[in-house]
Amino acid sequence: MDRRTDAGLVEVAGQAGRFVVVGLANTLVTGALFYMLAFAMPPWLAYTIAFGLGVGFAVAVTPRFVFLVRPRAQRRAAYALWYVVVYVVGLGLVHLLDDIVRADRGQVVVLTVATTALLSFVGGRAILMSRASQGES
Repeated sequence: MDRRTDAGLVEVAGQAGRFVVVGLANTLVTGALFYMLAFAMPPWLAYTIAFGLGVGFAVAVTPRFVFLVRPRAQRRAAYALWYVVVYVVGLGLVHLLDDIVRADRGQVVVLTVATTALLSFVGGRAILMSRASQGES
Protein backbone atom coordinates (compact mmCIF):
# COMPACT_ATOMS: atom_id res chain seq x y z
CA MET A 1 0.00 0.00 0.00
CA ASP A 2 1.11 3.56 -0.58
CA ARG A 3 1.13 6.34 2.00
CA ARG A 4 -2.15 7.83 0.81
CA THR A 5 -3.87 4.48 1.21
CA ASP A 6 -2.35 4.03 4.67
CA ALA A 7 -3.41 7.54 5.69
CA GLY A 8 -6.91 6.91 4.36
CA LEU A 9 -7.21 3.70 6.35
CA VAL A 10 -5.99 5.45 9.49
CA GLU A 11 -8.54 8.22 8.94
CA VAL A 12 -11.41 5.74 8.49
CA ALA A 13 -10.26 3.75 11.53
CA GLY A 14 -10.22 6.92 13.63
CA GLN A 15 -13.68 7.87 12.43
CA ALA A 16 -14.95 4.37 13.10
CA GLY A 17 -13.48 4.44 16.61
CA ARG A 18 -15.06 7.80 17.40
CA PHE A 19 -18.33 6.65 15.86
CA VAL A 20 -18.28 3.63 18.15
CA VAL A 21 -17.74 5.81 21.23
CA VAL A 22 -20.38 8.42 20.35
CA GLY A 23 -22.70 5.89 18.77
CA LEU A 24 -22.41 3.43 21.63
CA ALA A 25 -23.69 5.97 24.12
CA ASN A 26 -26.50 6.98 21.75
CA THR A 27 -27.32 3.38 20.83
CA LEU A 28 -27.34 2.10 24.41
CA VAL A 29 -29.67 4.85 25.58
CA THR A 30 -32.01 4.70 22.59
CA GLY A 31 -31.85 0.89 22.44
CA ALA A 32 -32.81 0.63 26.11
CA LEU A 33 -35.56 3.17 25.58
CA PHE A 34 -36.81 1.22 22.55
CA TYR A 35 -36.81 -2.02 24.56
CA MET A 36 -38.67 -0.51 27.53
CA LEU A 37 -41.19 1.38 25.44
CA ALA A 38 -41.90 -1.77 23.40
CA PHE A 39 -43.54 -3.27 26.50
CA ALA A 40 -45.99 -0.35 26.73
CA MET A 41 -46.75 0.31 23.06
CA PRO A 42 -46.43 -1.28 19.64
CA PRO A 43 -42.77 -1.89 18.69
CA TRP A 44 -43.02 0.40 15.64
CA LEU A 45 -44.05 3.32 17.85
CA ALA A 46 -41.39 2.56 20.46
CA TYR A 47 -38.79 2.42 17.69
CA THR A 48 -40.02 5.72 16.23
CA ILE A 49 -39.75 7.57 19.53
CA ALA A 50 -36.34 6.16 20.43
CA PHE A 51 -34.94 6.64 16.95
CA GLY A 52 -36.18 10.22 16.74
CA LEU A 53 -34.38 11.13 19.95
CA GLY A 54 -31.23 9.43 18.70
CA VAL A 55 -31.34 11.31 15.40
CA GLY A 56 -31.44 14.65 17.15
CA PHE A 57 -28.34 13.73 19.13
CA ALA A 58 -26.52 12.27 16.11
CA VAL A 59 -27.14 15.23 13.82
CA ALA A 60 -25.92 17.60 16.52
CA VAL A 61 -22.82 15.67 17.61
CA THR A 62 -21.59 13.29 14.89
CA PRO A 63 -20.31 15.70 12.23
CA ARG A 64 -17.96 17.53 14.58
CA PHE A 65 -16.85 14.74 16.94
CA VAL A 66 -16.81 11.73 14.64
CA PHE A 67 -15.92 13.12 11.22
CA LEU A 68 -14.19 16.31 12.45
CA VAL A 69 -16.12 18.56 10.10
CA ARG A 70 -18.42 21.54 10.56
CA PRO A 71 -20.90 21.13 7.75
CA ARG A 72 -23.18 23.87 6.55
CA ALA A 73 -26.88 23.67 7.23
CA GLN A 74 -27.57 22.11 3.81
CA ARG A 75 -25.20 19.20 4.50
CA ARG A 76 -26.63 18.72 8.00
CA ALA A 77 -30.08 18.59 6.42
CA ALA A 78 -28.87 15.94 3.97
CA TYR A 79 -27.45 14.00 6.92
CA ALA A 80 -30.77 14.27 8.75
CA LEU A 81 -32.59 13.07 5.61
CA TRP A 82 -30.25 10.07 5.47
CA TYR A 83 -31.49 9.24 8.95
CA VAL A 84 -35.05 9.23 7.58
CA VAL A 85 -33.92 6.56 5.09
CA VAL A 86 -32.23 4.62 7.89
CA TYR A 87 -35.39 4.97 9.98
CA VAL A 88 -37.56 3.51 7.18
CA VAL A 89 -35.16 0.59 6.75
CA GLY A 90 -35.20 0.00 10.51
CA LEU A 91 -38.97 0.24 10.67
CA GLY A 92 -39.24 -2.30 7.86
CA LEU A 93 -36.86 -4.57 9.73
CA VAL A 94 -38.90 -4.24 12.93
CA HIS A 95 -42.02 -5.19 10.97
CA LEU A 96 -40.29 -8.14 9.32
CA LEU A 97 -38.77 -9.49 12.52
CA ASP A 98 -41.68 -8.80 14.86
CA ASP A 99 -44.75 -9.36 12.69
CA ILE A 100 -43.59 -11.90 10.12
CA VAL A 101 -40.68 -13.83 11.64
CA ARG A 102 -42.07 -13.47 15.18
CA ALA A 103 -38.57 -13.09 16.57
CA ASP A 104 -37.95 -12.60 20.27
CA ARG A 105 -38.18 -8.95 21.35
CA GLY A 106 -34.47 -8.88 22.19
CA GLN A 107 -33.56 -10.21 18.74
CA VAL A 108 -35.74 -7.56 17.11
CA VAL A 109 -33.95 -4.83 19.04
CA VAL A 110 -30.39 -6.15 18.55
CA LEU A 111 -30.76 -6.84 14.83
CA THR A 112 -32.49 -3.52 14.19
CA VAL A 113 -29.95 -1.50 16.16
CA ALA A 114 -26.97 -3.28 14.52
CA THR A 115 -28.35 -2.72 11.02
CA THR A 116 -29.23 0.92 11.54
CA ALA A 117 -25.90 1.68 13.26
CA LEU A 118 -23.96 0.35 10.27
CA LEU A 119 -26.12 2.26 7.81
CA SER A 120 -25.74 5.42 9.90
CA PHE A 121 -21.94 5.26 9.83
CA VAL A 122 -21.61 4.44 6.14
CA GLY A 123 -24.16 7.03 5.04
CA GLY A 124 -22.91 9.68 7.43
CA ARG A 125 -19.36 9.24 6.21
CA ALA A 126 -20.46 9.45 2.57
CA ILE A 127 -22.49 12.62 3.18
CA LEU A 128 -20.24 14.45 5.61
CA MET A 129 -16.88 13.47 4.14
CA SER A 130 -17.63 14.09 0.47
CA ARG A 131 -15.20 16.31 -1.42
CA ALA A 132 -17.82 19.07 -1.51
CA SER A 133 -17.92 19.21 2.29
CA GLN A 134 -14.16 19.33 2.78
CA GLY A 135 -14.14 23.10 2.35
CA GLU A 136 -16.81 23.48 5.01
CA SER A 137 -14.79 22.18 7.96
